[in-house]
Amino acid sequence: MRISAMLGAMALVVGLVSTATINGQESAPQGVEGYVWDGACKECHEAIHESWNATKHATAINRLSADERKGTQCIGCHVTGPKEAVMVDSKMVNANVQCESCHGIGKAHVEAAKAGNAASARLTKRPAAALCQTCHNDKSPHYKGFYYNALVGLVHKK
Repeated sequence: MRISAMLGAMALVVGLVSTATINGQESAPQGVEGYVWDGACKECHEAIHESWNATKHATAINRLSADERKGTQCIGCHVTGPKEAVMVDSKMVNANVQCESCHGIGKAHVEAAKAGNAASARLTKRPAAALCQTCHNDKSPHYKGFYYNALVGLVHKK
């Protein structure tokens, strides 16, 4: 039953993204085709999702002002996927540093799970420091140094 519910939710999420709106223009935006967003991950990885949800990554978009969310270079580090807001039914589906920011685009993983073989479409279990440093660097106005080995355990505990 749980797999059935997950697949239904995934179909809904993937279907919605195909008619997303970016910066007020409805389209099938480039770069979002394989994204399933954090809600899809929660279906099978609830404990990990809850742990992530208690981190700053889960609320990264809230650190930006309304002006910073509109077309500035800042938004790229506070969203998942395209470096701009992706709106679906007036909701920003790519807000925050979600699972796919670090572990990779999830559509193939979800489809493999649907077929009973999630391991065939593995995601990155522990991203390299270089991926984190694309945002955690001296270009950030609040940068105070980044120490990957000391911080990686704070992303989520599971």
